[in-house]
Amino acid sequence: MSAVCVDLLRRSARTFADREAVWCRGESLTFRELFDRSCRLANGLLDLGLAPQDRVALLGGNSLRSVEELTGLSMGNFVRVPLHARNTAHQHRYMLEHVRARALIVSEELYEPLAPHLEDLEALEHVIVHGRGGTVSYSELLGRADDADPAVPVAPDDISHVAFTSGTTGRPKAAVHTHGGQMGVTAQYTLALPRFDEHDRFLAVAPLSHAASTLFFTAVAAGATTVVEPKFDPDALAATLAERPVTFTLMVPTMIQALLDVVELDPARLNLGSVRALVSTGAQLHEATARRASEELGPILYNSYGQVEGVPAAMMTPSDFARAAERDGRKFRSVGRPGMLVRVRIVDDAGRDLPPYEHGEIAIDTPGNMRGYWEAPEASASRFLDGFVLTHDIGYLDDDGYLYVVDRKDDMIISGGFNIWPAEIEQAIAAHPDVVEVVVVGVPHPKWGQTPWAAVVVRQGATVSEAEIVDWCRERVGSMKKPTYVDLRLEPLPRSAVGKIPRRVVREELLARAPDSTTSQNDRAPSR
Repeated sequence: MSAVCVDLLRRSARTFADREAVWCRGESLTFRELFDRSCRLANGLLDLGLAPQDRVALLGGNSLRSVEELTGLSMGNFVRVPLHARNTAHQHRYMLEHVRARALIVSEELYEPLAPHLEDLEALEHVIVHGRGGTVSYSELLGRADDADPAVPVAPDDISHVAFTSGTTGRPKAAVHTHGGQMGVTAQYTLALPRFDEHDRFLAVAPLSHAASTLFFTAVAAGATTVVEPKFDPDALAATLAERPVTFTLMVPTMIQALLDVVELDPARLNLGSVRALVSTGAQLHEATARRASEELGPILYNSYGQVEGVPAAMMTPSDFARAAERDGRKFRSVGRPGMLVRVRIVDDAGRDLPPYEHGEIAIDTPGNMRGYWEAPEASASRFLDGFVLTHDIGYLDDDGYLYVVDRKDDMIISGGFNIWPAEIEQAIAAHPDVVEVVVVGVPHPKWGQTPWAAVVVRQGATVSEAEIVDWCRERVGSMKKPTYVDLRLEPLPRSAVGKIPRRVVREELLARAPDSTTSQNDRAPSR
């Protein structure tokens, strides 16, 4: 049986036993301690009666504990179900119910507002809280558990985690990933990035529940330290980098933009001199940001392309960016070339391959391709073509094999590295008693990449305001997904000959109707 990522932890616990495995705000664990606590978590869950491949949901921010949760669930061959702290209680409930999670590990501050929504979930038996509440405290669970290796068999085809992504109806789907796929992602990143060793440090400032986890086991395999930052804040990050200089990290483009702004104002504020690899992921890296980062930070920028359904598919390296600067500036708009273990096709609607420069749907075969969506056979089948995942991205390949993403085949909005589906926001707004119809579109935003705008037709005599619609959405879909601009109108929305609302037409109307102050309003509106 092939090795899986948990085997990397076992090896590093032996080889690098006393070296620092993880550090967060003055707390640290050696590789041996991380292994022991991971065994305790796995054994503690087994003692509760959970079985391998049972789903265990995680809800909390980046912390020392979030690392051992990731490794502990792998040690027991439990299926990790990462939840996002910015989602609403209703969304968390749906996700827990959908995968029939038997246990939830949650931080105390996030448990309190969620608790009333958990009481009648039939499958959920154990709520494990970092602090007070729930059915058992996390510290008590680990305190009474054995630290011996549970020696639970983990096969490459076993499910490692399910990652939720929204669907066109606004209902989130759970992409199923295997331990073999997780190992493949680790192998591909190891091949694509500079060689790391036990003297390196990986800065996990992106959520470990999502993006940062894709690089975590690369650090584990090398015996490198994972430096955990609870959130992206320049002041706190400066203190962290002064104490623990890092050599590689992964960020979404909004973080990179903020990083560049800090460097521009005060080059000495952040200790970035030791960084050898800065990986951009999670959203489109705009050409201007890529140029700026390449110029101001030196040859450390990597731009990784992929999605929840398959990662990593392609990557721009510092050499690629240097080539773009010297010979072909258009390549700054590329997401790079397919990795060594990756295949990429551009296909038409009939699934036929298209020649270079012709636009079609990007299809990817990556080490991290999902197995399919959880209990959604039709949706799963629609996303595969001869083993390739159909990305719903429109793009093309050039003569040199560089991949370009030019548009979304569907209407997903990617804002600050997070996926937002217009239908989910539309459903929330349509539930308002003064709303007749609504359409939400994504528009470019200088900070977030994209941001949602809403065109809302209201009833005659309605007194609802734009701010009320924003607040209404904040309560129902969360602050991250609320529209940053709302256009209230009495006239009907435009429709095509077949009665559909053309989103592109609405987007153009909104851009034309928006006041000159919209940009500044957008900068103020999101609360992330």
